Amino acid sequence: MKFVNILLDKFKNLDPKVNKVMKLGFTFSFIVCILSSMILLTYEAFYSLPSLFYIGISLFRTSLSFAVAFFICGIGFDTVQKEMN
Repeated sequence: MKFVNILLDKFKNLDPKVNKVMKLGFTFSFIVCILSSMILLTYEAFYSLPSLFYIGISLFRTSLSFAVAFFICGIGFDTVQKEMN
């Protein structure tokens, strides 16, 4: 629980520029995730092409990777920026 509180405290005290970039990154990741969900829904409802399934799963994993990368890099960049000042 202590780790979660430290992480939430870091997230609340982010630089506004870093926070804006992180929000844009999360928005991009969410759009890619919605696209992958629509592809997987199309696979499930209409077509049974295995390549369509693999495209949907790959896009979903990519969107999750982008979201985690934006989160980690945002916190890391903010930490380095505060250490320099």
